[in-house]
Amino acid sequence: MGVFLMAHGAPNSVDDIPQYLKNIRGGTESSPEVIRLIQDRYQAIGGSSPLLEITRQQAQALETYLNQEGPRFKVYFGMRNWSPYIRDEVRRMREDGVSCVLAMCLAPQYSTWSTELYFKAFRDALKGCGGEDLEVRYIGSWASNPTLIDAFAERYGQAVDRLAGMGRDKVYTLFTVHSIPAESLDYGDPYAEEYNRTLEALVARVHPFRWFKAYQSQGMIPVPWLGPTVESTLDRIARFGPRTVLMVPVGFVSDHIEILYDIDIQFRKYAAERKLDLYRTESLNTSPIFIEALAAAVWEHLV
Repeated sequence: MGVFLMAHGAPNSVDDIPQYLKNIRGGTESSPEVIRLIQDRYQAIGGSSPLLEITRQQAQALETYLNQEGPRFKVYFGMRNWSPYIRDEVRRMREDGVSCVLAMCLAPQYSTWSTELYFKAFRDALKGCGGEDLEVRYIGSWASNPTLIDAFAERYGQAVDRLAGMGRDKVYTLFTVHSIPAESLDYGDPYAEEYNRTLEALVARVHPFRWFKAYQSQGMIPVPWLGPTVESTLDRIARFGPRTVLMVPVGFVSDHIEILYDIDIQFRKYAAERKLDLYRTESLNTSPIFIEALAAAVWEHLV
């Protein structure tokens, strides 16, 4: 039995960014200004992203967890926009003789704008290597998976305890997911509902003092994106005066550019300019509870 994890992908170095952006844009070259902007962001987090290594560790940990009672599962992973590409890893999986596979995107909230693009890449890869005969089960939404909520709640509790130790008891919580083009909802995309499912489960678990929701990391395509934005929400909180804000990015499960730059650098600076102290929860990465959540999603789709 195969399990195939899919993630966005990230360049290995700033020199890879022109090709990386070209991949994201379906072969269209980006302007020198956009390339320089993205290169500067990667330079600010050390020149590369830890996403590849974290995803590798997640896959290894999941395989170990699933095989506690014997070697039944083989876990693969592939990236949509950078190496190891989905197409190459699907071919490798095919060569390994896998006949049944569960495929899932490492983003809990299902969206036609994101999740379905990964599934399409997977289906195209199967066609490209003659793997149409494989039995494939797609794990779409796992937005309110109880063990995933446990993992987020653990990170939230750790952050709140840490802030309480600093004398910061009344924390304003700001939940976020990646934004998508707003018109997607007009075509029936359930993403906003998926986000709410995660929030309802997590808020009921952690009981934040006061909380808000926002969408972050809007893209460069000149169309309306889902909001409110993080910036407008921070502006709203700032009207209460100096406050401590804890960001909880529930749409992301690993450290990467949207965490290490957008939150840790860009939003933290924006908040400080408004006399807000901004912190965030630690990413799930290879949290044992998160690995258990991935395993739970797999087992649920085998029943």
